[in-house]
Amino acid sequence: MNSFKKIAAVISVFSMLFAFASCGDKSPEVTTTAATETTISAVTEQTDAPSIEVTTAAVETTEETTTEAVTTQATTAETTTEKPTTTTTTAKPTTTKKPTTTKKPTTTKKPTTKKATTTKKPTTTKKKVTAPTKKEDIVKLYNTAAATAASAKPGYKKSTDTVLSNLNMGALAKIAAVRDAVGDFLGEGSTSETVKKGNFDGKSLVKSSLKASDVTAATCKLSSDGKYYEVTITVKNETNPLKGSSALGRFTKDYKDINEIKSGLADAGASVGSLTVKTTKVTITAKINASNNRFVSLTHNIKMAATLNDVKYSIAKVKTATADLETTVKYSEFKY
Repeated sequence: MNSFKKIAAVISVFSMLFAFASCGDKSPEVTTTAATETTISAVTEQTDAPSIEVTTAAVETTEETTTEAVTTQATTAETTTEKPTTTTTTAKPTTTKKPTTTKKPTTTKKPTTKKATTTKKPTTTKKKVTAPTKKEDIVKLYNTAAATAASAKPGYKKSTDTVLSNLNMGALAKIAAVRDAVGDFLGEGSTSETVKKGNFDGKSLVKSSLKASDVTAATCKLSSDGKYYEVTITVKNETNPLKGSSALGRFTKDYKDINEIKSGLADAGASVGSLTVKTTKVTITAKINASNNRFVSLTHNIKMAATLNDVKYSIAKVKTATADLETTVKYSEFKY
């Protein structure tokens, strides 16, 4: 009986120690009391000392299991509470930065700005106006301007001046009537006329069919303001140039060929055994509008030398007579 009391006293001491040790946590305190009660009941049934050691081990294991349960609960609580941190995946709306890729419309500005700059092309066309340099191209330019005049039939002013110089015909040159007759059939004198728009007859200003082979030299340059071609053409010299079938005759009718001179001599009551007319210098000077190939001004300068053999006039007779002629024809004030 005394041994039983001693055992019970030892058990109570251990229970109190376990109670003080677990006073920091209420849940282990409950579990230890429950465990001690069970062990006490078990001790009452068994009086052997080894059973007491088993119960203490059971108590320790129960405490460990309870503490492990608490720690597992705590860890589970921590792990569960960490889940909201995974809600940081809600930062996905930051991927809505894609609208920043809407900067592409800025690239659409490139075609518009480039198109605006390409509108400067009309200004570049002005720069492309260059004067022709080849003889063939200059002759073509002149022929085009003459054809434009023939089709448009512009109005213009015209002056013709033919000067007879170096007349050598012996004693006949001292006779005024003879001198005047020679000058008349060679075309000496000055005339002027105004041709109204639409009255172009193709007799004074003609449609040119000048060939590159008819030309010995040709130059063309732009005026200082770049609006006009300034053309100079030198036509080759030839003997007895006929109208329409010679270099001179392909671009003008403002001279007298040998057939017209012979006819003039006959009208004056004179005759000639032979007649030779040679061109010594023929030049064309023209100012042409570079934008529409229209004449602004035009000048033909024709220098000729005439030789007449066996000239008979009334009671006088001359073996050889020579003379120089220069005809200048000017066209101005074109009105298209």
